Amino acid sequence: MRTDHSFVVEPYSENCRAVYGRREHVVVGVSPGNSYFRVGLLADLLGWLRAEFKQIDVVIPDSALVHTYVALGYPAEKASKKAHAETSVLRNRVLRAWEMSGNPRDVDGVHRMSELSSHSCYQKLLASAEGILTGDPRLRETALGMSREVLLARRPGCDPTCHQLEHALRYITAELPFFLGSAEIFGVPSSLCFYHQRIPLANDLFAGRSGLRAPERQGYAVIRPRHHAENRQKGSTT
Repeated sequence: MRTDHSFVVEPYSENCRAVYGRREHVVVGVSPGNSYFRVGLLADLLGWLRAEFKQIDVVIPDSALVHTYVALGYPAEKASKKAHAETSVLRNRVLRAWEMSGNPRDVDGVHRMSELSSHSCYQKLLASAEGILTGDPRLRETALGMSREVLLARRPGCDPTCHQLEHALRYITAELPFFLGSAEIFGVPSSLCFYHQRIPLANDLFAGRSGLRAPERQGYAVIRPRHHAENRQKGSTT
């Protein structure tokens, strides 16, 4: 069993702070291809979350990653195979981290997004997100900007075309139901999603700056290791 490191939580709004205060459920979203999600850090994070929250669900975005590879020019079948291989490695990393941190409880889970995306509540939230993204220029611009960063991370220096951005947008859209309704998807009273750095789209959703708004039982926060947060603060004051 590992000794858990402490983490700093920065909720996006007062409502998000209230959701965090209830500590009922947390969604851990892990990003394929992101070196931040090392086994050691994940083990520390899962151990810390286990002590803080009643239930933890980890989501592996396998079906969403297919859209990124298609946007990069891979044929659909090859994109699916590459996404499956990459997210399987990520899932194994999460499972190893769970073992190091004391194993999940009966209520905790590790899910591929493809296993959740057929649920009726996910489909309902996805349809709502797609509709708002189509009619909200500000939100759409923010989401396209995030898609551009995803593609540039895969191919640095290759500025994506409009067509690539439109297809890569499907990755962001596939994640939106968890921003908006992870409490509904997992059948819990309230739920907190988070990432280790601020996300422009979450800023819009949880600050009331778009037509797409999360319900009161839904929260979002930045959660990162305390020493990362302290180093970041020191850097901003030098």
